[in-house]
Amino acid sequence: MSYLKRYLVLFMICALLSVWSLGLDGAGVWLFRFAVVAACSALAGYWAVQPWREMTRAARRVQQEDYSARLDDVTPGDLKEAAAAFNAMVERLSELKRLYEEREGRFGAILSASERAILLMDREGKILLTSPATPQLFSRFREDAMVASLGLPGLSQMVEESLETREPRAATLSESEVGRGRVFDARTVPLDDGGCVVILDEMTTQARLDKVKADLVANVSHELRTPLAAMAALLETLEATDITRDQRRHFEERLRRQLDRMRALVEDLLSLSRLEGRHVEIMKERVDLEALVQDLCASMAPLASAASVALLSEIPQGLALEVDRSLLELILKNLVDNGIRYNHEDGTVTIRAIAGDGELLLDVVDTGEGIPAPHLDRIFERFYRVEPHRSREKGGTGLGLAIVKHAAAQLGGKVTVESTLGKGTLFRLRLPLEKAAASAAAG
Repeated sequence: MSYLKRYLVLFMICALLSVWSLGLDGAGVWLFRFAVVAACSALAGYWAVQPWREMTRAARRVQQEDYSARLDDVTPGDLKEAAAAFNAMVERLSELKRLYEEREGRFGAILSASERAILLMDREGKILLTSPATPQLFSRFREDAMVASLGLPGLSQMVEESLETREPRAATLSESEVGRGRVFDARTVPLDDGGCVVILDEMTTQARLDKVKADLVANVSHELRTPLAAMAALLETLEATDITRDQRRHFEERLRRQLDRMRALVEDLLSLSRLEGRHVEIMKERVDLEALVQDLCASMAPLASAASVALLSEIPQGLALEVDRSLLELILKNLVDNGIRYNHEDGTVTIRAIAGDGELLLDVVDTGEGIPAPHLDRIFERFYRVEPHRSREKGGTGLGLAIVKHAAAQLGGKVTVESTLGKGTLFRLRLPLEKAAASAAAG
Protein backbone atom coordinates (compact mmCIF):
# COMPACT_ATOMS: atom_id res chain seq x y z
CA MET A 1 0.00 0.00 0.00
CA SER A 2 1.38 3.42 -0.97
CA TYR A 3 1.83 6.33 1.39
CA LEU A 4 -1.20 8.20 -0.09
CA LYS A 5 -3.57 5.26 0.34
CA ARG A 6 -2.31 4.60 3.86
CA TYR A 7 -2.89 8.18 4.96
CA LEU A 8 -6.36 8.31 3.32
CA VAL A 9 -7.34 5.23 5.31
CA LEU A 10 -5.88 6.80 8.42
CA PHE A 11 -7.86 10.05 7.75
CA MET A 12 -11.11 8.15 7.29
CA ILE A 13 -10.59 6.26 10.52
CA CYS A 14 -9.92 9.49 12.41
CA ALA A 15 -13.05 11.12 10.87
CA LEU A 16 -15.29 8.18 11.83
CA LEU A 17 -13.95 8.13 15.36
CA SER A 18 -14.43 11.89 15.62
CA VAL A 19 -18.06 11.59 14.54
CA TRP A 20 -18.57 8.75 16.99
CA SER A 21 -16.99 10.81 19.79
CA LEU A 22 -19.62 13.58 19.37
CA GLY A 23 -21.85 11.66 21.68
CA LEU A 24 -19.32 11.89 24.53
CA ASP A 25 -19.30 14.75 27.11
CA GLY A 26 -16.63 16.49 29.17
CA ALA A 27 -13.16 15.11 29.78
CA GLY A 28 -13.98 11.79 28.11
CA VAL A 29 -14.11 13.48 24.75
CA TRP A 30 -10.64 14.95 24.99
CA LEU A 31 -9.17 11.79 26.45
CA PHE A 32 -10.65 9.75 23.62
CA ARG A 33 -9.42 12.20 21.00
CA PHE A 34 -5.89 12.16 22.47
CA ALA A 35 -5.83 8.37 22.35
CA VAL A 36 -6.98 8.38 18.72
CA VAL A 37 -4.32 10.92 17.71
CA ALA A 38 -1.57 8.96 19.49
CA ALA A 39 -2.60 5.68 17.88
CA CYS A 40 -2.80 7.23 14.45
CA SER A 41 0.60 8.92 14.86
CA ALA A 42 2.19 5.62 15.92
CA LEU A 43 0.62 3.82 12.97
CA ALA A 44 1.78 6.54 10.57
CA GLY A 45 5.30 6.43 12.00
CA TYR A 46 5.40 2.65 11.63
CA TRP A 47 4.27 2.90 8.03
CA ALA A 48 6.94 5.54 7.32
CA VAL A 49 9.85 3.67 8.93
CA GLN A 50 9.02 0.09 7.88
CA PRO A 51 10.48 0.31 4.28
CA TRP A 52 13.78 1.60 5.62
CA ARG A 53 13.92 -1.23 8.12
CA GLU A 54 13.37 -3.73 5.32
CA MET A 55 16.17 -2.15 3.32
CA THR A 56 18.47 -2.22 6.37
CA ARG A 57 17.81 -5.93 6.95
CA ALA A 58 18.48 -6.71 3.27
CA ALA A 59 21.67 -4.65 3.30
CA ARG A 60 22.94 -6.54 6.34
CA ARG A 61 22.29 -9.87 4.58
CA VAL A 62 24.33 -8.65 1.61
CA GLN A 63 27.06 -7.54 4.03
CA GLN A 64 27.18 -11.17 5.26
CA GLU A 65 27.58 -12.31 1.61
CA ASP A 66 23.98 -13.50 1.33
CA TYR A 67 23.30 -12.30 -2.19
CA SER A 68 19.80 -13.78 -2.26
CA ALA A 69 18.45 -10.74 -0.34
CA ARG A 70 15.88 -8.72 -2.30
CA LEU A 71 13.38 -5.91 -1.65
CA ASP A 72 10.57 -7.60 -3.54
CA ASP A 73 8.02 -6.95 -0.78
CA VAL A 74 8.42 -3.14 -0.98
CA THR A 75 5.13 -1.86 -2.34
CA PRO A 76 5.01 0.52 -5.31
CA GLY A 77 5.37 4.09 -4.27
CA ASP A 78 7.39 3.29 -1.14
CA LEU A 79 11.02 3.82 -2.20
CA LYS A 80 10.22 2.01 -5.44
CA GLU A 81 13.21 3.37 -7.36
CA ALA A 82 15.58 2.83 -4.43
CA ALA A 83 14.37 -0.77 -4.05
CA ALA A 84 14.82 -1.46 -7.76
CA ALA A 85 18.33 0.01 -7.68
CA PHE A 86 19.13 -2.05 -4.57
CA ASN A 87 17.94 -5.29 -6.20
CA ALA A 88 19.95 -4.55 -9.37
CA MET A 89 23.04 -3.84 -7.27
CA VAL A 90 22.72 -7.15 -5.38
CA GLU A 91 22.23 -9.08 -8.63
CA ARG A 92 25.38 -7.45 -10.02
CA LEU A 93 27.33 -8.28 -6.86
CA SER A 94 26.12 -11.88 -7.08
CA GLU A 95 27.26 -12.11 -10.71
CA LEU A 96 30.64 -10.56 -9.88
CA LYS A 97 31.13 -13.04 -7.04
CA ARG A 98 30.29 -15.94 -9.37
CA LEU A 99 32.78 -14.69 -11.96
CA TYR A 100 35.40 -14.16 -9.26
CA GLU A 101 34.99 -17.68 -7.89
CA GLU A 102 35.06 -19.12 -11.40
CA ARG A 103 38.23 -17.27 -12.31
CA GLU A 104 39.80 -18.10 -8.96
CA GLY A 105 39.03 -21.79 -9.57
CA ARG A 106 40.60 -21.65 -13.02
CA PHE A 107 43.63 -19.82 -11.68
CA GLY A 108 44.01 -22.40 -8.89
CA ALA A 109 43.74 -25.24 -11.42
CA ILE A 110 46.43 -23.64 -13.57
CA LEU A 111 48.73 -23.24 -10.56
CA SER A 112 48.12 -26.83 -9.45
CA ALA A 113 48.82 -28.19 -12.93
CA SER A 114 52.05 -26.23 -13.30
CA GLU A 115 55.35 -27.90 -12.48
CA ARG A 116 56.95 -24.50 -12.06
CA ALA A 117 57.42 -22.62 -8.82
CA ILE A 118 55.18 -19.54 -9.14
CA LEU A 119 55.11 -16.87 -6.43
CA LEU A 120 52.89 -13.78 -6.18
CA MET A 121 54.52 -10.99 -4.17
CA ASP A 122 53.40 -7.60 -2.91
CA ARG A 123 55.33 -4.35 -3.34
CA GLU A 124 57.30 -5.01 -0.11
CA GLY A 125 58.49 -8.38 -1.40
CA LYS A 126 56.23 -10.45 0.85
CA ILE A 127 54.97 -13.72 -0.62
CA LEU A 128 51.17 -13.71 -0.95
CA LEU A 129 50.46 -16.82 -3.03
CA THR A 130 52.43 -19.77 -4.38
CA SER A 131 51.87 -22.74 -6.65
CA PRO A 132 51.73 -26.23 -5.05
CA ALA A 133 54.98 -27.13 -6.85
CA THR A 134 56.94 -24.50 -4.91
CA PRO A 135 57.30 -26.38 -1.59
CA GLN A 136 57.94 -29.58 -3.54
CA LEU A 137 60.88 -28.00 -5.36
CA PHE A 138 62.23 -26.12 -2.33
CA SER A 139 62.08 -28.04 0.93
CA ARG A 140 63.16 -24.99 2.97
CA PHE A 141 60.47 -22.72 1.54
CA ARG A 142 58.11 -20.93 3.94
CA GLU A 143 55.17 -18.80 2.78
CA ASP A 144 55.76 -16.26 5.54
CA ALA A 145 59.38 -15.79 4.47
CA MET A 146 60.95 -13.81 1.68
CA VAL A 147 62.38 -15.26 -1.53
CA ALA A 148 65.74 -15.68 0.20
CA SER A 149 64.37 -18.89 1.77
CA LEU A 150 64.43 -20.51 -1.68
CA GLY A 151 68.23 -20.61 -1.63
CA LEU A 152 68.75 -19.14 -5.10
CA PRO A 153 71.52 -16.51 -5.07
CA GLY A 154 70.59 -13.51 -7.16
CA LEU A 155 66.82 -14.01 -6.99
CA SER A 156 66.29 -11.41 -4.25
CA GLN A 157 68.19 -8.84 -6.30
CA MET A 158 66.09 -9.64 -9.38
CA VAL A 159 62.87 -9.11 -7.39
CA GLU A 160 64.13 -5.82 -5.93
CA GLU A 161 65.14 -4.52 -9.37
CA SER A 162 61.80 -5.56 -10.89
CA LEU A 163 59.84 -3.88 -8.07
CA GLU A 164 61.92 -0.72 -8.34
CA THR A 165 62.13 -0.32 -12.11
CA ARG A 166 58.73 -1.90 -12.94
CA GLU A 167 60.44 -3.90 -15.68
CA PRO A 168 60.63 -7.69 -16.11
CA ARG A 169 63.85 -9.54 -15.38
CA ALA A 170 65.15 -12.94 -16.56
CA ALA A 171 68.24 -14.93 -15.59
CA THR A 172 69.57 -18.46 -15.13
CA LEU A 173 70.29 -19.16 -11.46
CA SER A 174 72.14 -22.05 -9.82
CA GLU A 175 71.09 -23.45 -6.48
CA SER A 176 73.41 -22.88 -3.54
CA GLU A 177 72.46 -26.01 -1.60
CA VAL A 178 75.43 -28.36 -1.26
CA GLY A 179 75.11 -31.57 -3.23
CA ARG A 180 72.13 -30.49 -5.36
CA GLY A 181 73.37 -27.90 -7.82
CA ARG A 182 70.06 -27.50 -9.61
CA VAL A 183 69.64 -24.85 -12.31
CA PHE A 184 66.54 -22.67 -12.68
CA ASP A 185 65.28 -20.31 -15.34
CA ALA A 186 64.07 -17.34 -13.23
CA ARG A 187 61.71 -14.61 -14.43
CA THR A 188 60.13 -11.69 -12.59
CA VAL A 189 57.09 -9.86 -14.02
CA PRO A 190 55.91 -6.60 -12.36
CA LEU A 191 52.19 -6.10 -11.72
CA ASP A 192 50.07 -2.95 -11.94
CA ASP A 193 49.37 -2.93 -8.20
CA GLY A 194 53.07 -2.63 -7.38
CA GLY A 195 53.79 -6.31 -6.74
CA CYS A 196 55.34 -8.87 -9.05
CA VAL A 197 55.18 -12.52 -10.09
CA VAL A 198 58.22 -14.79 -9.80
CA ILE A 199 58.38 -17.84 -12.09
CA LEU A 200 61.04 -20.50 -11.49
CA ASP A 201 61.39 -23.27 -14.07
CA GLU A 202 63.87 -26.04 -13.27
CA MET A 203 66.29 -26.50 -16.15
CA THR A 204 68.77 -28.88 -14.51
CA THR A 205 68.15 -31.73 -16.94
CA GLN A 206 68.19 -29.40 -19.93
CA ALA A 207 71.40 -27.75 -18.70
CA ARG A 208 73.04 -31.15 -18.33
CA LEU A 209 71.88 -32.19 -21.78
CA ASP A 210 73.27 -28.97 -23.24
CA LYS A 211 76.58 -29.66 -21.52
CA VAL A 212 76.59 -33.25 -22.78
CA LYS A 213 75.92 -32.02 -26.31
CA ALA A 214 78.65 -29.41 -26.07
CA ASP A 215 81.08 -31.97 -24.67
CA LEU A 216 80.12 -34.45 -27.38
CA VAL A 217 80.78 -31.94 -30.15
CA ALA A 218 84.10 -30.99 -28.55
CA ASN A 219 85.12 -34.63 -28.05
CA VAL A 220 84.11 -35.71 -31.54
CA SER A 221 85.98 -32.76 -33.02
CA HIS A 222 89.04 -33.64 -31.00
CA GLU A 223 88.83 -37.35 -31.80
CA LEU A 224 88.49 -36.66 -35.54
CA ARG A 225 91.15 -33.96 -35.63
CA THR A 226 93.94 -36.37 -34.64
CA PRO A 227 93.42 -38.99 -37.39
CA LEU A 228 92.66 -36.31 -39.97
CA ALA A 229 95.93 -34.54 -39.16
CA ALA A 230 97.79 -37.84 -39.33
CA MET A 231 96.15 -38.72 -42.64
CA ALA A 232 97.02 -35.32 -44.12
CA ALA A 233 100.65 -35.77 -43.10
CA LEU A 234 100.76 -39.30 -44.50
CA LEU A 235 99.22 -38.22 -47.81
CA GLU A 236 101.74 -35.43 -48.07
CA THR A 237 104.52 -37.93 -47.47
CA LEU A 238 103.13 -40.38 -50.02
CA GLU A 239 103.09 -37.63 -52.64
CA ALA A 240 106.84 -37.35 -52.35
CA THR A 241 108.78 -39.00 -55.16
CA ASP A 242 111.92 -39.84 -53.21
CA ILE A 243 110.51 -42.58 -50.93
CA THR A 244 111.20 -46.26 -51.43
CA ARG A 245 108.60 -48.93 -52.06
CA ASP A 246 108.96 -50.28 -48.54
CA GLN A 247 108.48 -46.80 -47.09
CA ARG A 248 105.45 -46.25 -49.26
CA ARG A 249 103.97 -49.56 -48.09
CA HIS A 250 104.66 -48.57 -44.49
CA PHE A 251 102.95 -45.18 -44.86
CA GLU A 252 100.00 -46.75 -46.65
CA GLU A 253 99.54 -49.16 -43.76
CA ARG A 254 99.59 -46.30 -41.29
CA LEU A 255 97.06 -44.45 -43.44
CA ARG A 256 94.83 -47.52 -43.46
CA ARG A 257 94.98 -47.73 -39.67
CA GLN A 258 93.89 -44.09 -39.36
CA LEU A 259 91.01 -44.75 -41.76
CA ASP A 260 89.97 -47.78 -39.71
CA ARG A 261 90.11 -45.65 -36.58
CA MET A 262 87.82 -43.02 -38.13
CA ARG A 263 85.45 -45.70 -39.41
CA ALA A 264 85.25 -47.29 -35.95
CA LEU A 265 84.58 -43.90 -34.35
CA VAL A 266 81.76 -43.11 -36.77
CA GLU A 267 80.22 -46.58 -36.32
CA ASP A 268 80.35 -46.26 -32.53
CA LEU A 269 78.78 -42.81 -32.69
CA LEU A 270 75.94 -44.14 -34.83
CA SER A 271 75.44 -47.11 -32.48
CA LEU A 272 75.37 -44.87 -29.42
CA SER A 273 72.96 -42.43 -31.08
CA ARG A 274 70.62 -45.29 -31.98
CA LEU A 275 70.73 -46.75 -28.46
CA GLU A 276 70.03 -43.38 -26.86
CA GLY A 277 66.97 -42.85 -29.05
CA ARG A 278 63.52 -43.21 -27.55
CA HIS A 279 62.27 -45.65 -30.16
CA VAL A 280 64.73 -48.53 -30.31
CA GLU A 281 63.18 -51.55 -31.95
CA ILE A 282 63.92 -54.66 -29.90
CA MET A 283 63.82 -57.91 -31.90
CA LYS A 284 63.75 -60.72 -29.35
CA GLU A 285 64.60 -64.26 -30.30
CA ARG A 286 65.68 -67.40 -28.49
CA VAL A 287 69.47 -67.33 -28.37
CA ASP A 288 71.77 -70.24 -27.50
CA LEU A 289 74.30 -68.40 -25.35
CA GLU A 290 77.09 -70.98 -25.71
CA ALA A 291 76.93 -70.87 -29.52
CA LEU A 292 76.81 -67.06 -29.53
CA VAL A 293 79.92 -66.78 -27.35
CA GLN A 294 81.81 -69.34 -29.46
CA ASP A 295 81.04 -67.37 -32.62
CA LEU A 296 82.13 -64.15 -30.89
CA CYS A 297 85.42 -65.68 -29.75
CA ALA A 298 86.07 -66.90 -33.29
CA SER A 299 85.51 -63.43 -34.73
CA MET A 300 87.73 -61.79 -32.06
CA ALA A 301 90.50 -64.40 -32.35
CA PRO A 302 92.75 -62.38 -34.74
CA LEU A 303 92.77 -59.38 -32.40
CA ALA A 304 93.38 -61.61 -29.37
CA SER A 305 96.17 -63.49 -31.15
CA ALA A 306 97.91 -60.25 -32.12
CA ALA A 307 97.84 -59.17 -28.46
CA SER A 308 98.88 -62.65 -27.18
CA VAL A 309 95.65 -62.93 -25.18
CA ALA A 310 93.63 -66.14 -24.82
CA LEU A 311 89.83 -66.12 -25.08
CA LEU A 312 88.04 -68.59 -22.78
CA SER A 313 84.37 -69.56 -22.63
CA GLU A 314 82.67 -70.97 -19.54
CA ILE A 315 79.07 -70.97 -20.72
CA PRO A 316 76.88 -73.92 -19.56
CA GLN A 317 75.40 -76.07 -22.30
CA GLY A 318 71.74 -75.58 -23.05
CA LEU A 319 71.57 -72.07 -21.59
CA ALA A 320 69.23 -69.96 -23.74
CA LEU A 321 67.31 -66.75 -23.29
CA GLU A 322 64.87 -64.52 -25.12
CA VAL A 323 66.90 -61.48 -26.10
CA ASP A 324 67.82 -59.16 -28.94
CA ARG A 325 70.78 -61.03 -30.39
CA SER A 326 72.42 -58.01 -32.04
CA LEU A 327 72.39 -55.97 -28.81
CA LEU A 328 73.79 -58.84 -26.75
CA GLU A 329 76.54 -59.37 -29.32
CA LEU A 330 77.29 -55.64 -29.26
CA ILE A 331 77.69 -55.68 -25.47
CA LEU A 332 79.94 -58.77 -25.41
CA LYS A 333 82.02 -57.58 -28.37
CA ASN A 334 82.81 -54.26 -26.70
CA LEU A 335 83.61 -55.86 -23.34
CA VAL A 336 85.84 -58.52 -24.91
CA ASP A 337 87.53 -55.92 -27.13
CA ASN A 338 88.18 -53.83 -24.02
CA GLY A 339 89.59 -56.86 -22.17
CA ILE A 340 91.96 -57.67 -25.02
CA ARG A 341 93.29 -54.13 -25.56
CA TYR A 342 94.05 -53.47 -21.89
CA ASN A 343 95.48 -56.87 -21.02
CA HIS A 344 98.97 -58.18 -20.41
CA GLU A 345 100.84 -60.41 -22.81
CA ASP A 346 99.81 -64.03 -22.23
CA GLY A 347 96.74 -62.80 -20.39
CA THR A 348 93.20 -64.15 -20.63
CA VAL A 349 89.68 -62.89 -21.22
CA THR A 350 87.03 -65.23 -19.83
CA ILE A 351 83.31 -65.15 -20.60
CA ARG A 352 81.17 -67.00 -18.08
CA ALA A 353 77.49 -67.18 -17.23
CA ILE A 354 75.55 -68.05 -14.12
CA ALA A 355 71.78 -68.59 -14.23
CA GLY A 356 70.20 -67.42 -11.02
CA ASP A 357 66.66 -66.97 -9.77
CA GLY A 358 65.02 -65.01 -12.56
CA GLU A 359 68.20 -63.42 -13.88
CA LEU A 360 71.33 -64.25 -15.82
CA LEU A 361 74.74 -63.08 -14.65
CA LEU A 362 77.04 -62.75 -17.64
CA ASP A 363 80.66 -61.94 -16.72
CA VAL A 364 83.59 -60.83 -18.86
CA VAL A 365 86.76 -61.15 -16.79
CA ASP A 366 90.25 -60.11 -17.89
CA THR A 367 93.67 -60.41 -16.28
CA GLY A 368 94.75 -56.97 -17.44
CA GLU A 369 95.95 -53.73 -15.92
CA GLY A 370 92.88 -52.96 -13.82
CA ILE A 371 91.13 -49.62 -13.34
CA PRO A 372 91.94 -47.21 -10.48
CA ALA A 373 89.02 -46.91 -8.03
CA PRO A 374 88.46 -43.14 -8.56
CA HIS A 375 87.67 -43.80 -12.24
CA LEU A 376 85.17 -46.65 -11.82
CA ASP A 377 82.15 -44.34 -11.52
CA ARG A 378 82.96 -42.56 -14.79
CA ILE A 379 84.20 -45.21 -17.18
CA PHE A 380 80.72 -45.61 -18.73
CA GLU A 381 80.71 -41.96 -19.82
CA ARG A 382 81.27 -41.34 -23.50
CA PHE A 383 84.85 -40.48 -24.46
CA TYR A 384 86.01 -40.96 -20.86
CA ARG A 385 89.46 -42.51 -20.66
CA VAL A 386 91.57 -43.37 -17.64
CA GLU A 387 94.76 -42.61 -19.60
CA PRO A 388 93.70 -40.69 -22.74
CA HIS A 389 96.97 -40.86 -24.70
CA ARG A 390 97.57 -44.53 -23.97
CA SER A 391 93.97 -45.41 -24.83
CA ARG A 392 94.27 -43.77 -28.24
CA GLU A 393 97.49 -45.67 -28.89
CA LYS A 394 95.62 -48.92 -28.25
CA GLY A 395 92.99 -47.95 -30.82
CA GLY A 396 89.93 -47.41 -28.64
CA THR A 397 87.28 -44.84 -29.53
CA GLY A 398 86.26 -44.03 -25.95
CA LEU A 399 82.63 -44.99 -26.68
CA GLY A 400 82.65 -48.76 -26.11
CA LEU A 401 81.56 -48.78 -22.47
CA ALA A 402 78.97 -46.06 -23.07
CA ILE A 403 77.49 -48.31 -25.77
CA VAL A 404 77.53 -51.25 -23.34
CA LYS A 405 75.65 -49.24 -20.70
CA HIS A 406 72.90 -48.09 -23.05
CA ALA A 407 72.55 -51.46 -24.80
CA ALA A 408 72.16 -53.19 -21.41
CA ALA A 409 69.44 -50.71 -20.46
CA GLN A 410 67.58 -51.43 -23.71
CA LEU A 411 67.61 -55.14 -22.81
CA GLY A 412 66.18 -54.39 -19.38
CA GLY A 413 69.49 -55.18 -17.70
CA LYS A 414 72.35 -53.44 -15.98
CA VAL A 415 76.13 -53.58 -16.19
CA THR A 416 78.51 -53.17 -13.24
CA VAL A 417 82.28 -53.26 -12.86
CA GLU A 418 84.80 -54.47 -10.28
CA SER A 419 88.52 -53.97 -10.74
CA THR A 420 91.84 -54.45 -8.94
CA LEU A 421 94.97 -52.67 -10.15
CA GLY A 422 97.47 -55.07 -11.62
CA LYS A 423 95.10 -58.06 -11.39
CA GLY A 424 92.27 -57.37 -13.79
CA THR A 425 88.69 -56.28 -14.24
CA LEU A 426 85.28 -57.95 -14.08
CA PHE A 427 82.32 -56.56 -16.01
CA ARG A 428 79.01 -58.12 -14.96
CA LEU A 429 75.88 -57.93 -17.08
CA ARG A 430 72.59 -58.72 -15.31
CA LEU A 431 69.75 -59.76 -17.61
CA PRO A 432 66.22 -61.04 -16.85
CA LEU A 433 65.97 -64.76 -17.46
CA GLU A 434 62.89 -66.91 -18.03
CA LYS A 435 62.34 -69.67 -15.48
CA ALA A 436 62.33 -72.31 -18.21
CA ALA A 437 65.76 -71.23 -19.39
CA ALA A 438 67.09 -71.16 -15.85
CA SER A 439 65.82 -74.67 -15.18
CA ALA A 440 67.41 -75.96 -18.38
CA ALA A 441 70.75 -74.46 -17.40
CA ALA A 442 70.54 -75.91 -13.90
CA GLY A 443 69.71 -79.35 -15.33
